[in-house]
Amino acid sequence: MKKLISLFISLAFAGSSFAQMSGYSTSQSGGTTLGANETLTADGIALGNAVKLRGYVNTILHRKDDGSADTQYDGTLINGDIDFLIDLSPLTAEVHLAAGDEANGSNGKNIGLEQAFGRYSFNQDFHLTFGRQVSVLGFESDEFTNRYAVTNAYSGDANKNPGKGYFDGMRINYNNGMFGFILGLHDEYGLHAGDGNDPDDGIAIDLAASVMFFPGLEARLGFANQNGGSTDDDSQQVNGWLAWNPGALTLAIEFDSFNFADNTDAWDMMLLANYQFSDFFGATLRYAHMDHEALESDRITLALLFSITENFDINVEYSHTSNDNKDDNEFYLQALLSY
Repeated sequence: MKKLISLFISLAFAGSSFAQMSGYSTSQSGGTTLGANETLTADGIALGNAVKLRGYVNTILHRKDDGSADTQYDGTLINGDIDFLIDLSPLTAEVHLAAGDEANGSNGKNIGLEQAFGRYSFNQDFHLTFGRQVSVLGFESDEFTNRYAVTNAYSGDANKNPGKGYFDGMRINYNNGMFGFILGLHDEYGLHAGDGNDPDDGIAIDLAASVMFFPGLEARLGFANQNGGSTDDDSQQVNGWLAWNPGALTLAIEFDSFNFADNTDAWDMMLLANYQFSDFFGATLRYAHMDHEALESDRITLALLFSITENFDINVEYSHTSNDNKDDNEFYLQALLSY
């Protein structure tokens, strides 16, 4: 733990110094987004001078086959997202609503609240956020509009990764473009031993540091600790990733390590390559390995991404998951309309 904190402090010192040398002074696109005030720079439909609206409608046709007639099935997912971005600087706020089948954050209900948080900006680099916010650990986005494939790397039957979640709490945020840092205090962090049960009470912290060594090359390291209250031991997660984006090519590597309160351990890793051949067409090849105590699996994904217009995408994905028990083949066809 002491070594990890020392590493965060070293990243903070190096990133801040490097940012001053490189001339970074604000949280701009092209730099790291960790800890940044993205409410001010986000695109959206203006609803007056202080409010912007954005969102998407997402439809996914899904077929899964593990070679057995009993487990073949077809499914359809239809959901949407509506975000309100409020700018009353130095106070800003965001409210994210999800609607539809199994919408993110809705737990299967028709309408769910993903995020609802406020932000006070002490200056252009230093902010305090409070409310319901998304977890910061993990390379892949919780939003369909910001993904390199239809699904995330750890989807499927092999998924016991807590992944992205939405939790109540507050965070201290710092971002100067080249370097980002957060320190948060929350009611929980979704670190359970795969059973999906929330702790009765307790508290959780998360901290993460990100350095943009130069435009296109970013490294991030994050740590979360959750005290379930009813258990003697804490649950912990360490996440780190490195991404390189020289123009049309994006390469990324990610690693997670988990230690749960029931004395079980888990880890996973991801390798991703995406190439944007043109404004119209891009492709992603991704590999993920998951080792979660009783279940070990490998997942390979190929996604073909078509931008029909600036606001309408058609995406196709094939994923093959191999684990100790069976092999799964999954096919996805996605229509994604953003606004």
